[in-house]
Formats: sequence, structure tokens, C-alpha cells
Amino acid sequence: MEYREKLADLQAAGPPLASGSAGEREAVARFQALLSDFKAPGFAAGIREVYAEDAWFNDTLKTVRGVDALVEYLTESAAAVESCTVEFLDLAAQNGDYYFRWAMDIRFKKIARGKTTRSIGMSHVRFDADGKVVLHQDFWDSAGGLFEHVPAVGWMIRRIKKRL
Repeated sequence: MEYREKLADLQAAGPPLASGSAGEREAVARFQALLSDFKAPGFAAGIREVYAEDAWFNDTLKTVRGVDALVEYLTESAAAVESCTVEFLDLAAQNGDYYFRWAMDIRFKKIARGKTTRSIGMSHVRFDADGKVVLHQDFWDSAGGLFEHVPAVGWMIRRIKKRL
């Protein structure tokens, strides 16, 4: 419910970036550059450059409010992986809403025995007038991309999938 409430608040204000503007292109490029590699030098500092102070973020695993909490969450997440890269496949935009379709390759330190797993997903993003992210909602297959590779949980998920 929080996602819909945050989105309604933002939609009432209207789209902050003009379609096709330099500000829009720069905001999109900053967002994609940051999330392309979680292990890149300067990743934590980049979060503050991309996300607004009052950013609302949900990756289907956790909801985070505010850039300070987001820096903490994403840097902890980055510390838990050997590598995590995101390939942006396409982008759709309308009325201030941006939908990034992506594929993520991730290698966990302790999960999936060092194997790289691939997950596909989409991020719904809204930027403020300064081109910073104020809303980021991910939609992705967390079962196949993460939980299926956790030893006990993964066995149950794979078994359920076989029965469906």
C-alpha cells in the first residue's frame, strides 16, 4: 500500500522533468550508471548523487525511506556479493514515470556456491525537479534470483515449482 500512496502523492505534483530535456537524459544516465555495477568504486557516494534526501525505495525485499537509510542498505547489500551488475535492456517513459527493464547478474559470497545467477526485472522510477530519484519500486523474480539459491528455502521453492 505504501507504494501506491507515495506514487499518488508524486503524481498529484505532476511530472518534474520535461520529456526529452537535457535534465531528463542526465537523470536517466546517472541512475543507470550507478546501478550498472554495485562493486564500482564510489558506489556509496554515487547513491547520494542519484537519490533525493527523502527517497522512497523498495526492491521487493525491503522498503527504505531516506537517502541515509538507502546508502546503508545498498552498501550492506553490495558487501554481501562478489559481483552484481545490471544490464539495462530498455526504457519506457510517460508522464514523469520511468520504467527500466533490466537483467541482473549476481554472484553472492555465501549463496549459490559462488555461481552467477541471472534475474530479470523492472524498476519504476520517478525523479524530482533536480533529477534525483524520489521513488524507486522494483518488480523482479526474487524467488528465482535469490531465494531459490538459499539451501533449505531453495529446495522447497524448486519442489513447489515442479509440482505446479
